[in-house]
Amino acid sequence: MSKLSVYVIAYNNEAEIRACLESVRWADELIVVDSHSTDATEKISREFTDKVYQHEFKGFGRLRNEAVAHATHDWVFSLDTDERATPEIRDEILRLMKSGPDADAYFVPRKNYFLGRWIRH
Repeated sequence: MSKLSVYVIAYNNEAEIRACLESVRWADELIVVDSHSTDATEKISREFTDKVYQHEFKGFGRLRNEAVAHATHDWVFSLDTDERATPEIRDEILRLMKSGPDADAYFVPRKNYFLGRWIRH
């Protein structure tokens, strides 16, 4: 069975990070790359993983590369602090991991909730 690393990029996201990390608690590895938050983001993140890394913010691309460098599994899922993995996506990912993925990458459709409404694209 394949294993999954999930990473989150954070900065002063104490209001969001708990729900985000809770939604991917089932992953084999959780990684948080924090840009020296001054709120409780780091403390909350450490409740879920000891893999919390501090890096100066020099753009999202660099932080994402940094996060992937810390991942120890072949499959990596990126989640923003204001995003949640639904039970449906969890089940689909776990099914793929169990059966052995048949692709090099996957696209995950996202739903956006803005100002109290679901956004239709």
